[in-house]
Amino acid sequence: MPTSDDQNPVNEVWTTISESLPVQDLTPWVCRAAIAPRTWLDAEASAAWVESNGSEGCLGGWEIRYAVESAAAEEFLFAVIGDVTGTRRETDELIVEAFWSDAAGRQVNWDPVLLDQVEPVPGEDSSAFRATFRKRLRRPPNATRLSIRFGLRWSPTAKVRWHDWQLQSTASRPPRTLRLGVASGRPPAWSGVDGNLTHYLNQCRRAGDAGVQLVCLPETILTWGTPDCGPEDLVRQAVPIPGDWLKPFQQVARDYRMGICFSVYERAGRSGELVYNTAVLLGRDGSLLGTYRKVHLAIGEIQNGITAGHEFQVVNFDGIRVGLLICMDTTASESVRSVAQRGAEIVLMPIMGDFRATPWVHHNSAFHPERWQLGMGGHAFDNHVYFVAARNESKGSLIVAPWGEPLAYNEGDVDVIWADVDVDDHRSHWRGSSIQTILWSMRRPAVYASLADASRPVGPESERC
Repeated sequence: MPTSDDQNPVNEVWTTISESLPVQDLTPWVCRAAIAPRTWLDAEASAAWVESNGSEGCLGGWEIRYAVESAAAEEFLFAVIGDVTGTRRETDELIVEAFWSDAAGRQVNWDPVLLDQVEPVPGEDSSAFRATFRKRLRRPPNATRLSIRFGLRWSPTAKVRWHDWQLQSTASRPPRTLRLGVASGRPPAWSGVDGNLTHYLNQCRRAGDAGVQLVCLPETILTWGTPDCGPEDLVRQAVPIPGDWLKPFQQVARDYRMGICFSVYERAGRSGELVYNTAVLLGRDGSLLGTYRKVHLAIGEIQNGITAGHEFQVVNFDGIRVGLLICMDTTASESVRSVAQRGAEIVLMPIMGDFRATPWVHHNSAFHPERWQLGMGGHAFDNHVYFVAARNESKGSLIVAPWGEPLAYNEGDVDVIWADVDVDDHRSHWRGSSIQTILWSMRRPAVYASLADASRPVGPESERC
């Protein structure tokens, strides 16, 4: 049974809905007769059934047509629900797509409608589930007609009852723009936790003076540069979350109306025996919006008794979904994919370095900017998120757009960098849909089970001829 973790990462809560548009036509759609499913309507035509014809290549279902030329709105919200039985790969075997055409019937856009929610079907057995698809649809220029197809694909056994389809006009969403920043000027010679705290508070103020609205600081800022980094030292220097030490950062956030993110060593546990590398995100009012305990630890952290976190976090920041990651998380591609799947639109990463681009030798690194930018930019490009890395060494701190373009890069000669971003800037695919929607519609989680199979040997050294 799929869970809510499979839900569409780009959908939103429906708001400011006005009129509902009537259905102009409802007819079966068929790709090829040999792979067409069986289709029928119930007595009241309030549900449309689709059942596989037994072919592995089964593809088809129903098409709803709407006339939208008279609607004043430029944006619409569509939803449809499918009650499903008999699947082998669950939601992988469902398909919902929107097609826009002009007055002459020429197609001008195509847009997959993504899965939004999965839940049990009331009164059915445990193998049945209810899949809800929702999508905000924007009318392309010259489009006067909208057709939406929903049905089955690639299943010899599935059966779906589609119902409660609706198309509603809605007000356009206000632009979600933000000045993103990184404040990563390196502190002077080590002068204790208090010295580092003062330094990074000043870094925040410099970002605030530049008009930054959400700033990311580096990793473990309170203990960066300490000569005392053994297991007991880290426990002694770790801080509770929340705690009095956090209050100055909260005040700066309030003073500048600026969100602040960084990581520290957190002391936790019943007797304070646990130490986590934890990222915090403060809201523009100084509130603690969320925390994230680093999942993938560096070798030195493991050897020093740091405890790993076990859950990725996405936090709501003024209506923008922000994923939090830390340093070594960058080496596992599943990290960024996991927060993106949970809806992250911006990913913030306090980071010392990526060992693939910074081969550390006694803390002296031969930094490779090309490899570094390749890795960081790849996260943004593969997951269509804004990716922000705040590096302790300053050089290499960057902000990357979802289409892979570096928007700001620190050559190591400044304390603060920033970029003005539009979170709703989703670049178009040549078929008309956005790149973001294409990325998520092409995914087939049901066939990726081996990625989560902990019993399977991993890596080339496990392969035996």
